[in-house]
Amino acid sequence: MSLLQSQLLLFQLQCCGVQNYTDWIGTRWFNTVSNHTLPLSCCKQGPAFKNCTGQLSEKHLFNTQGCEKMMDLGQLLNYAMLIVLAFAIVKFFGMLGICVLACKKENQGYQSLSTRVFA
Repeated sequence: MSLLQSQLLLFQLQCCGVQNYTDWIGTRWFNTVSNHTLPLSCCKQGPAFKNCTGQLSEKHLFNTQGCEKMMDLGQLLNYAMLIVLAFAIVKFFGMLGICVLACKKENQGYQSLSTRVFA
């Protein structure tokens, strides 16, 4: 995964690091490239957080939740969606079968023995 892809993932999931934002501390990127700041993708989104610079002193401006939990939640939601879809398909075919049976022309498989009416 490239750096751009990981930044996009952080931005979309609104998370930072694997476990939390401190996972970035001590990485080569943190110590050399970023001048001891977190990636801007770790910043919370919205107008109230536009002044986020990635400095560790701005913890209240970061997404402190780790991405591992967010990805696990996403995977769980995908499984739930598949289960709901499977139930919907079964229900659809059940309703289709009921419609076919209800609309089927009845076959009078018997003949009357007598035309007299008994009261």
